[in-house]
Amino acid sequence: MDKVLVLNADYTPINVTSLQRGFNLVYKGKAEVVKSAEKAIITDTKEYQRPLIIRLLNYVKYVYRRLRVNRHRIYRRDGNKCVYCGTSKQLTIDHVIPKSKGGRNTWENLVTCCTKCNLKKGDKTPEQAGLKLNSKPYEPDILSEGMTNSLSQVWSELKNSLY
Repeated sequence: MDKVLVLNADYTPINVTSLQRGFNLVYKGKAEVVKSAEKAIITDTKEYQRPLIIRLLNYVKYVYRRLRVNRHRIYRRDGNKCVYCGTSKQLTIDHVIPKSKGGRNTWENLVTCCTKCNLKKGDKTPEQAGLKLNSKPYEPDILSEGMTNSLSQVWSELKNSLY
């Protein structure tokens, strides 16, 4: 399914929505197309631009909400691979700093891990267990949740030309 990046009136990103919702905002005159795809939307009567990035015409007050930590989002952030060995079999969630040593359920402390590495690590830190994190855990934002790679690339090009 195609995704559309929605920008506020001041060009700050708000969210990523479906092509249908983005097109409806443009069609109703609530948004304008900032960047469109080459492939058009063809109807019986008319051809329309296929929006990739749209900008709302009226400024919307937006309160940034942090994403809640859950298993599905941690797996997606880590690419459905173990952060220690890189396998994608028998995955589970691991606390980088174990709960018994004060580790909490935060984005920076939870990672995707295979059961083999999780058993090897046990109740130790990765350094104590002789394991190394392939990627540092981070808190994803709303844009990284919904954007595809091609949309992300278009947004970074547009951002560089705007700023």
